[in-house]
Amino acid sequence: MHLLSRRRFCRPAPGFTLVELLVVIAIIGILVALLLPAIQAAREAARRSQCGNNLKQLGLGLHNYHDTHAWFPPGVLANGLNAATTPPANMSWMPMLLPFIEQSALHEQLLPYMVTRASSGFPSDLMNSVIPPLMCPSDPAAPKTGLIHGGDTTPGGSPPDYNDGFSGNYLLCHGSQLVTQNNNPATPGAAFGNNMNGMFYYKSRIRMASVTDGTANTVMGAEIITLPEITTAHRDWRGRYYRAEHLSSIFSTNQPPNTTLSDYCRTCQAPAMKEAPCTANTDLQYLFARSFHPGGVQAVLADASVRFVSDTIDTAVWQALGTREGGESTTAY
Repeated sequence: MHLLSRRRFCRPAPGFTLVELLVVIAIIGILVALLLPAIQAAREAARRSQCGNNLKQLGLGLHNYHDTHAWFPPGVLANGLNAATTPPANMSWMPMLLPFIEQSALHEQLLPYMVTRASSGFPSDLMNSVIPPLMCPSDPAAPKTGLIHGGDTTPGGSPPDYNDGFSGNYLLCHGSQLVTQNNNPATPGAAFGNNMNGMFYYKSRIRMASVTDGTANTVMGAEIITLPEITTAHRDWRGRYYRAEHLSSIFSTNQPPNTTLSDYCRTCQAPAMKEAPCTANTDLQYLFARSFHPGGVQAVLADASVRFVSDTIDTAVWQALGTREGGESTTAY
């Protein structure tokens, strides 16, 4: 009996074999692989919801500006494409809208410069202030500021600063047309873009009553993708709210969202990423709506509602949504 008891006592404890351990690891790996897409989808849904809230705030801010001033802010304060004017000039709608999107402190700091000089001369620290409501959380490049140190290698010299200012993901719509130098007015000093068919263009002053297509059928703004600027040789002006005379803060509905056709911009990275192709050009300049949201972009309409617009929207319908008084049908979206 004593020997039998001793043998039972010394029996090895049961455990996992190597094969069993590998099977368990494989099962855990499969479960993780199955869960990751769901986690990513949940995160993107949250980011898309935040992006929609940002655009809603932008739309309400534009309405409040209109209630205060009786018209919407001009898309760009400049004489024309690539054409600066006497100060105050060159900036986009964004600095004027700051008090209406809960950025009154920054507006108060910028205001003395807004009335005395071109935006290219604004203080660097103010121009590069990050404005969270103007950033899409799905864009990995955000926040994007434009202070870039050049390549001055002179002994004892300091590299120059290229101050493009904060660039955001939300632009306002100048219509369905493409902007070129030929759009410039023949009369010196005349408002550029009188023939633009959207709500925001060079020196525009559009009133709500001018949106005869209906506020629920007219796009005020939408998203773009920003690209990081690393060196002076890799700069991209799309989304630039300051120094906006080069058409960086307004977009066209000429092509549907996330089109594979290239944007045209005075300065942009070449080659740009495939999600945001761009061709540098000093004459023909236009930007299209783009985003990292799968399947489309978010847009804010003239009634301040936010809609997700599919990449597959009919081009004619998207163009019609960009006009304020074209009388086109926009029911099929």
